Amino acid sequence: MPETVQKDEAAAQAPKDLEERIRRWSVFQPWLQEDPIPFWKELREHGPVVRSEEFGGFWIFTRLEDIEWAAHHPDIFSSNEPTIPYRTMFRHKRIPIELDGTEHTEWRRTLDAVFSTSLVDHFTPQITEAAAGLVDAIVAEGRTELIDEYAFKLPAESFLITFGVGREKLPELLERRDWVQRNWLNATSDEELFDAAAPLHDFIRASVERRRAEGTAGRQDVISRLLESTYDGRTPTDDELVNALVDSMMASLDITNAMLGLAFLQLAERPELQARVAGATPDKLPAIVGELARHEPVMSTARVLTQDIERHGITLHKGERVFLSWGMAGLDPEVFENPDEIDFDRPQERVPSFGIGAHRCLGENLARRIFAVALREWHARIPEYRVTEGTSPTHFYSGLRRLGSLDISFG
Repeated sequence: MPETVQKDEAAAQAPKDLEERIRRWSVFQPWLQEDPIPFWKELREHGPVVRSEEFGGFWIFTRLEDIEWAAHHPDIFSSNEPTIPYRTMFRHKRIPIELDGTEHTEWRRTLDAVFSTSLVDHFTPQITEAAAGLVDAIVAEGRTELIDEYAFKLPAESFLITFGVGREKLPELLERRDWVQRNWLNATSDEELFDAAAPLHDFIRASVERRRAEGTAGRQDVISRLLESTYDGRTPTDDELVNALVDSMMASLDITNAMLGLAFLQLAERPELQARVAGATPDKLPAIVGELARHEPVMSTARVLTQDIERHGITLHKGERVFLSWGMAGLDPEVFENPDEIDFDRPQERVPSFGIGAHRCLGENLARRIFAVALREWHARIPEYRVTEGTSPTHFYSGLRRLGSLDISFG
């Protein structure tokens, strides 16, 4: 769903009545864009299951316990339409995020082998080199618009590195993605959505064809591994390969970008946290990444019920939709002590930021590593920084909660 929320002052005013705020709640409401967290808290306080009537109506699970329960029952909560409202730039179901049952299980088995810890470890030196280069260029300027120049460029370069596309393709990738975003906003039909996304699909298809022609022997990148893989005992078709790779690419770029931007905003406003990150030993960085990801909600998704169920005395019917916010679940006070505080020493056993269960984020290990590298290389060169005086970050909750801009100064 494109970010078409209105920005005028009248539209940004939340309804005064709580029941009306719940009835009209959706991630696209103008009054939720700046900071949805206080409004989410009142949803949770109102009840574990509430209902919005936006986009034809849907249920909202507000507590981690219920979100976990839904995630661990994919037979009841179908993933075939994972957004509210449902729009897609894919002609077929996205692999693996929109699949259910055995089909999903088999694709996850194939893709989990591709996106393994060994892949992340193999490419970490190159990702580190990319991060260092980006920060060195920023240091020379003394100020940066962090979202475009670091929080997006590093995930984009990391995608090119790990997928084996070649970092020299970064300008082309950025140009195609910008074209997709501009045209996505104006799309009014499924066919226009497909056409808007065509440049990214073409980019990936050309990359697959180029790697097949060059050969995959001895290569560790995602495209090579996927070309050598099997799905349910057969070779994946080219259309399936492109589908899975585009889906993985979009998640790699957007989710990591969103997490980095929100984390750096928190750090830029908290010198004491900057000092903790700058002085952290490598073994402490995973917990820092986990806590920043928990504290700053990013991801949410939706499910479609395959049967009638009852939850907390409320009957939910087959075919109805349920909204699940993995990110907001990380602020549940029934699970996390002082959830609004950033505590780098907090235990990390139950952090839902990257999803839960069978549909847990495929690229979580890679995203966490990019996050850690981004923090380490930045703070090694820029240990003290701040939001540039006279500027304000731009916020979006639509789709992914993220920043549109963040001007940072230092020195």
